Amino acid sequence: MPSPGPDAWRLAEHYRLAMQDTPRRGPAGERLGKGSGSSLEFQERRAYVPGDDVRHLDWGAYARTDQLMIRLYREEILPRVELIVDGSRSIAVDPRKAQLVTDLAGLFFSAGRAGGYHVRLILLGDRPDIIEFDRLQTTGLEFTGELSLQDSLGAALPLLRPGTVRLFVSDFLSPHDAPGLVRPLAGRAGGLGLVQVLSQEDAEPSEGRALRLTDSETDETLDMVLDSATVELYKSRLHRLASGLESECRRAGGPFVTLNSDRLLADLCREALTAEGLLIPA
Repeated sequence: MPSPGPDAWRLAEHYRLAMQDTPRRGPAGERLGKGSGSSLEFQERRAYVPGDDVRHLDWGAYARTDQLMIRLYREEILPRVELIVDGSRSIAVDPRKAQLVTDLAGLFFSAGRAGGYHVRLILLGDRPDIIEFDRLQTTGLEFTGELSLQDSLGAALPLLRPGTVRLFVSDFLSPHDAPGLVRPLAGRAGGLGLVQVLSQEDAEPSEGRALRLTDSETDETLDMVLDSATVELYKSRLHRLASGLESECRRAGGPFVTLNSDRLLADLCREALTAEGLLIPA
């Protein structure tokens, strides 16, 4: 169960999250929201959706129109970030990959808080788990989930709040449909970013080896020889997978970045995460 290393906390002092948009909802805070909240300055009405605060129901509008409407108010908000981390067993197959995923969780969490954002970390698994900052510091993250990525994300979708900026960290190697994975995640979000973390062996499998592959989620096995044709087929499929995710993420207006766990975290921050607009220097 890795914990964020010293480099993650040190780098968090030098970077801040680069927000794609200001979330529309949140508790009272320092930033003036584009949207609505709980102050006394009335803005407008809109149709009620499940999850809205029933205290803001406009019963006068309901009497006139027979439709449930919510009264919206301007507020100063603390913008929200939802940091979603893949907690599946496949992450832990390579210790360096598990460590980088955990370091990114610590970096994003700490950099977001230092930048004035309310950050919530949701660890995907057989059941979604909300990880508090102190728990992340002391016990780290556990990668034990056996559900597919699409199923574990589906179980967490009811926890996501409208208007939040969402950062999703995963290897994305579990079978999935890119639109089916990204579009529900992007729905009603204030912004979206996807970070793919691959080990060196994920990105560039070595040729000429006889292997018994074991699916880390299902324990199914497959014996095979990694000849050049097999490796090229794998790399082609990996490219299509990443291209599909990137296309869907760009359609939602957010960045997609792939990181190699053999690289130093400082280099990844400087060369990849800032270049893609996920981090900015403090």
